[in-house]
Amino acid sequence: MKALDEVVHLMDRLTIQDLMVQYFVNVDCRVWQPVKDVFVPGTLVDYSGVLPIGDAEPAEEVVDRIAAAIELYATTTHQMGNHIVVIDGDTAQAETWVTAIHTYADPERNGGRLPIAGLRYLDQLVRTDDGWRIQHRRVTTDWRAWWDRRDPTYVGGVHQ
Repeated sequence: MKALDEVVHLMDRLTIQDLMVQYFVNVDCRVWQPVKDVFVPGTLVDYSGVLPIGDAEPAEEVVDRIAAAIELYATTTHQMGNHIVVIDGDTAQAETWVTAIHTYADPERNGGRLPIAGLRYLDQLVRTDDGWRIQHRRVTTDWRAWWDRRDPTYVGGVHQ
């Protein structure tokens, strides 16, 4: 690979990673148009692993469903972990591992426990006139758990 090709490849990888960050940050900030903008218009997505919906729904409608469902929570945090990108010309495959932590708006819901989950976002991307966009997405749940909230405790001045 020539030096210029390597630079273009790295820029493409960073652009795709930024696209994923745009998605998760805007979901957590509840700014929905930038969330919709990561998809090619008309893209069908499979969120059946995390939402009670079909496995080929229009991305715009799924984002609207997420926007409605997220009102149950005071805050959400989607933290990206592992991120793999394989680029082949003007198409790419990406896999993004996420730990999702949600805080209910009603602090007594479910006994004050917080739902957490390990998710994977499996994306097919395409380079468009507007830059890289997701043309297909499948979201899977690897694990789910409840986190019991408690006041911080200190032993010998160290947070436990």
